[in-house]
Amino acid sequence: MLYVMYWELNENMPKEELLQVAQKLTSTGTFPPKGVNVVRWDVTPDGWGISIIEAEKAWDVFSAIGMWRSMKPGFFKMTKVSPAMPVKEVLPLEGELLKRLASA
Repeated sequence: MLYVMYWELNENMPKEELLQVAQKLTSTGTFPPKGVNVVRWDVTPDGWGISIIEAEKAWDVFSAIGMWRSMKPGFFKMTKVSPAMPVKEVLPLEGELLKRLASA
């Protein structure tokens, strides 16, 4: 299943600390955790970004974002995580749902 993660880095944390955490988690192979495939991982100049990941188990998603928080409390200013699907796959399913609702 695909998940979209929106995140904002804590602008009050020194960039050196942010970089140390990122380097430690990525260089040791801790991130991404087992069961998580990172499809995209993008950041903006303003310190917010999105990650698109694939995971079979919800715990893997919890682990993927939670390790950053555990490694450095306050790393993120905020996060939002949600399951997602490609629009071309959702449109037919929405059409079917509307048909079922119309006949209910």
